[in-house]
Amino acid sequence: MSAIGLWHPVYDRSLAWVGVSLDTDTSIFVPQNFFDQMSSEALAVDGVDGKLFFVGADVLGACKQPLKLPFSPSRLVAVLSEHFLSAEAGMAIFRAWHGKNVRLAVTGLSVPSGLSRDMVAMHVFDAATVCKSFSEKALLDASRSGTKLFVHGIGSMELFEWCAQTGFSYFTFGRLDAPEYGVQSRDSSRLPLMRLLSMVAANADAATMEEVFKLDPKLAFELLRLVNSASFGIRKEITSFAQAIMVLGRRQLQRWLQLLMFAHRKEGDDSPNILMQRAAERGRIMELLSQEGNEKADREQAFMVGVFSVLDILMATPLAELLGSVSLPQPVKQALLEREGRLSTLLDLVCATEQRDFAGVQRLLSDLGIAPDTLSRFQLDAIFWALKVAGTK
Repeated sequence: MSAIGLWHPVYDRSLAWVGVSLDTDTSIFVPQNFFDQMSSEALAVDGVDGKLFFVGADVLGACKQPLKLPFSPSRLVAVLSEHFLSAEAGMAIFRAWHGKNVRLAVTGLSVPSGLSRDMVAMHVFDAATVCKSFSEKALLDASRSGTKLFVHGIGSMELFEWCAQTGFSYFTFGRLDAPEYGVQSRDSSRLPLMRLLSMVAANADAATMEEVFKLDPKLAFELLRLVNSASFGIRKEITSFAQAIMVLGRRQLQRWLQLLMFAHRKEGDDSPNILMQRAAERGRIMELLSQEGNEKADREQAFMVGVFSVLDILMATPLAELLGSVSLPQPVKQALLEREGRLSTLLDLVCATEQRDFAGVQRLLSDLGIAPDTLSRFQLDAIFWALKVAGTK
């Protein structure tokens, strides 16, 4: 089996992007040049300058020693596993890294035998067990001592807020928890967006769509602001909705509406918008993966499946109920509602990467005919594209 590297964006307490985390299956042999290849791909992406790299010590230990980094050592956080620290050779490498100003992290609150507490810059926790295994007081005490706390695999904003209040500094998100339908009130602010998406899919004329924009001042403002932004490079200001629709084109209009579903909020709602990031990330990687492997799929349909796959979490409403009001291509409905077809398999792969399910990722890559390094490269592309779209960069 080939080594698989999975990338995840790392956030701080304000959900600003501060770095990336590289995860690997330590039960599989990691080649000597693995980290060099992975870090080179990451550094080639616009926006990574100055960010932190969280990497397992087993991956770094496979590199030729002494470790030669393509960036400042202080940007690297080496997460030390028990397996790595149990070997005397690993301890020698550990001390060398510490002497080179690499930040060193251990799992849990305890400091392994043979290490001094001042050598440990960070403690790492799994979101699935952090609440059950550690008291709030112990975590707060650790954070107040000067070491940073990092939790990976957050599944809900409730857990994120608890961790942020308990002294954690760094976070990654895993599988987002499904909502309890009916617990919160329905948000009707997205209904015009659903109506417009249905119109675009049905090839409605611009005049019909224009009427919907006229009835929603906030949506109309967002549309005009988008087409008059510097990114479109239009010298003459666009002042009519019909012009705006024509400038965007139906493909871009559809994408913008899909992502706006996650940016559109109730008045007074200023909570962090991690769903916008996740929807954009899924849409982008699904689009890229659709053109790879032993069978191709439609790019736009793949993007739509990725974005809409978290719509039920956003609106606390069953997906079947939401999609019943929108005209969608059959392969999209088949993937989202029946979990059948190639688009569904691609979505399963994306979900497995988010959950760090290496066995599932390995199996799905084989089924789809996609190389592990292709997945890693597309993950990076999707992460940085989504960060830009969501305004997190």
